[in-house]
Amino acid sequence: MITRLRRRADSLAVRVSAILAVVLLPVGVIAFAQTAGLLRENRSQSESNLLALTSEAASAEEGLMRSGLGVAETIAALVPKLLGEDSEKEGEVCDSFLNAFVTSSNQFSFAGYVSNDGAFVCSSNGTRAQTTMVDLAQNMAKNPVPHTTVNLNAPFSETSVIVVAHPVWASDGTYQGYTVVSLPHYNLYRRLKKMTKDRPIDLITFNRNGELLSSENGLTDVESHIPVGRSLQSFVGGRQHAFTAMTADGQRRVFAFVPIVPGLVYGLGSWDAAELGFTWNRLAASVQLLFPVLMWVASLVVAYVAIRSQVIQPTRNLRARMLLFMRSRRLEPTSMDIMPAAEFREIEETWNRLATSILHDEAELEDAIHDKTVLLREVHHRVKNNLQLVSSILNMKIRKAPSEEVREALRNIQGRVLGIATVHRNLYETSMQGRVRGDELIKTIAQSVIAAGRMEERSFSVKETFEPVIVYPDQAVPLSLVTSEALGNAMKYAGASSADAIALEVTLRKVDEATGMLEIRNTKGDVTLACSVPEGTGLGTQLIAAFTAQLEGTLEVEDGADEYVMRIIFPLKDFEGDEKTEEEA
Repeated sequence: MITRLRRRADSLAVRVSAILAVVLLPVGVIAFAQTAGLLRENRSQSESNLLALTSEAASAEEGLMRSGLGVAETIAALVPKLLGEDSEKEGEVCDSFLNAFVTSSNQFSFAGYVSNDGAFVCSSNGTRAQTTMVDLAQNMAKNPVPHTTVNLNAPFSETSVIVVAHPVWASDGTYQGYTVVSLPHYNLYRRLKKMTKDRPIDLITFNRNGELLSSENGLTDVESHIPVGRSLQSFVGGRQHAFTAMTADGQRRVFAFVPIVPGLVYGLGSWDAAELGFTWNRLAASVQLLFPVLMWVASLVVAYVAIRSQVIQPTRNLRARMLLFMRSRRLEPTSMDIMPAAEFREIEETWNRLATSILHDEAELEDAIHDKTVLLREVHHRVKNNLQLVSSILNMKIRKAPSEEVREALRNIQGRVLGIATVHRNLYETSMQGRVRGDELIKTIAQSVIAAGRMEERSFSVKETFEPVIVYPDQAVPLSLVTSEALGNAMKYAGASSADAIALEVTLRKVDEATGMLEIRNTKGDVTLACSVPEGTGLGTQLIAAFTAQLEGTLEVEDGADEYVMRIIFPLKDFEGDEKTEEEA
C-alpha cells in the first residue's frame, strides 16, 4: 500500500498538481477572504435592514414609552409644588390636576403619586389606597431611577397597562416617593396594525429586569416566541444585533434585538426565516465560503485530468509501443482514441522513423551476418574436407608401411587429424554461429576413438556423462585433441584384473558458470593381461600437457591401485580474436 502510494506520488500528474496547488493556493485564499468579506458585508447589511425594521416597528412603543417617561418626570417635578404644606387640602388640587391631564389625553389611563410608604398621595381618580404593585415600590425604594413594568389587571385603568414610574425628590435631595402613569396596551396594538407587511411578525418589549412589557401575540406563552435557551434578561445591556435561532415551538426565526429606550426598555422582533427573503443561513454561508475551496479543488482535478489525458496517456502509449517493439520488433500504429498534442505527434513521428530505421539496419545486419555465416561454414566445411583428404592419404600410407611401429605412428597422426576435422565439422553444422556444443563434440570424438581402438582380445565397458558446455573454436580444437590423446592413452594402457570388460568412463561437466571439467577414468589390470601392449614413447603425455596449457587449464592425475584418473579443469572463455593473438605472439 505504501509502495503504491509512493509510486503514485512520484507520477507526473501528482507532481504538477502539487505545484499547481501551491501556485493557486494564494489565489484561493484571496478568493476565500473576499467571499468571507462579502458574506460579512451582506450579513451586516441584512442585520442593518432587520434592525431598522425592528426599530421602525418599535417606534410606537418608543414614542409611548418616552411620552410616559416625560409625563412621569414632569409630574414628579410638579407634585411637591402642588402639595405644599397642607397635603390633605393640596392633595385635592393635585387630584384635580392629574384628573384633568388624564381626561385631556387619550394615551394615558391613570396617573398618580405614591409616597415612600406605598400609599397614593394623589391620583387621577382620587384614590388614596395602598398600591398593589409591591415589587415596583420595593424596586423604586432600592434603586430610585425610572422604571417600567406591566400590570395585566390594573384596578384603576380596568385593562392591561404598562406602568412608567419616576422618582420624586425633595428640595434637600431626599427620596420622597414616585409618580406613575399607565399606558393601555390597546394603544400599542392599534399602531402595530397600521405598519407595513414587512414589519416583524412578532415584536416583544421588555424592561431592564427582563420583564415582558408588550407582545403583539399576547402577554401569555411568550416563551414559545423567544429563542430556545435564552431569557429576555440575557439581552439586557447587549448591543443591537440580529441572529437566527429556533423557538420553543420548533420554528426557525430570525430575531433582531434593539434598545428602544436605552437602559429602560428593549425590543425583540422576529420573522419567519423561511419567508424572509433577504436573510442568511449557515448552510448558504457555508456553501458560499466553500465555493473558492471547491473551485481550487476543481482546478486541481481539471489539471490532473488534463495532464493524464494530454501528457501521461500519450507518453504511456508511446512507452507501450516502444516495449512492444523491443520485445517483438512489431511497430504498432498510433492509437487515435485521444488526439495527442502537436509536440507528442512530432515525437510519435520521430519514433516511427527511428523504429523503421532500426528495422532496416537490423535487416541489413542480418543479411550480412547470414552471408558471413554461410562463408564461415563453407570455410569450415572445406577445412574438414581437406583434413579428411589428409586422413585418407595417411590411411594409404598405413597400408603400405613396412613395420607395425610405423603404422601405429601413422594411426596416431590420423586420429589427431580426424579429431581436428570433427571440430570443423561441428562448426559448420552447428547453428550457433562460431560456438560449439562441447558435450556433442566430446561425445563424437570419444565414440570415434573408442571405435578405432577396440581390439578383439580386449572388450571395453564405456560410461559417458556429458553436460551442456558451450566452447569457442579457440578452446574446441585443443579440447578435442586432448580428449583424443587422453582416450587413446586410457585405452592403450587400460586393463582388467580378470576376464571382465575393461571399465572406461568419460565425463564433461561444469564446475560452475565459468569453469568446465574433463575427466577420463580407466581400470588398471594385471600385467599378464596387457603384455601385448607396446611400450609408450611419452609423446601422448607431452601432447596432453601442451593441449591443457592451450586451454589454460590445470591437469590433475590420480594413479591408484585399481584405476587411473586424469582430470583437466579449464576456464570457459569467450571468443578471442586476431588482435589478442597478435599481442600474445
